[in-house]
Amino acid sequence: MDAHNESPDAVIEARGLCAGYGAVPVLRDVDLVVRPGELVALLGANGAGKTTTLKALAGLLPPSRGSVFYRGVRRSDSLASRSRAGLAYVPEERGIFRGLTTLENLRLGRGDPAVALELMPELKPLVRRPAGLLSGGEQQMLTIARALAAEPAIFLCDELSLGLAPIIVERLLTFIRTAASRGVAVLLVEQQARAALLACDRAYVLRRGQVAMSGRAADLLHRFGEVEGQYLSGVTE
Repeated sequence: MDAHNESPDAVIEARGLCAGYGAVPVLRDVDLVVRPGELVALLGANGAGKTTTLKALAGLLPPSRGSVFYRGVRRSDSLASRSRAGLAYVPEERGIFRGLTTLENLRLGRGDPAVALELMPELKPLVRRPAGLLSGGEQQMLTIARALAAEPAIFLCDELSLGLAPIIVERLLTFIRTAASRGVAVLLVEQQARAALLACDRAYVLRRGQVAMSGRAADLLHRFGEVEGQYLSGVTE
């Protein structure tokens, strides 16, 4: 595991982060950092603590110990407050309004719908279609384009590929890679570990609420057997 150093250039950082639900601890002393322009993957078996990490970073779950820093400032405020400060969070559930059209959904975001449609031109022919009639891939495109149109400083995305065809996942990863190249810091929870490592700059592998491995994605690809071993030895929800 990489040694942890304070990172003054970090957009978001966890230091000794512990969190859980009631009396049930999930995360234990997690150190994590994402810098501007980085695409970072958060990997691990079901129940390893990936979603809990995102919720704690986003302000949806208060840490029981440790700290979350946003642009060098310790934060204990809500998701709404962090969103106004430049954080975008896409949960696993895809936050769309099924009865509204694609365009109406885009108008609910903090960014310009025209910018969202330029970012994801596949949505242009679908602007008048109810979001509930979009395919799973199109719904995910809508959710991500709406979030990134606001030009966030940090983008947290949970389970990008859930239920999607590989070709759609590849398109979405390319889209997010482009956003990172423009300076957005991205932390991506992803079950498809190999695809994530091929797209990302760095990665953290969680096992039972702790960082078991971390480093450059290319290096972890060369140690992919060890990465898979963390999945096999992790807990299952």
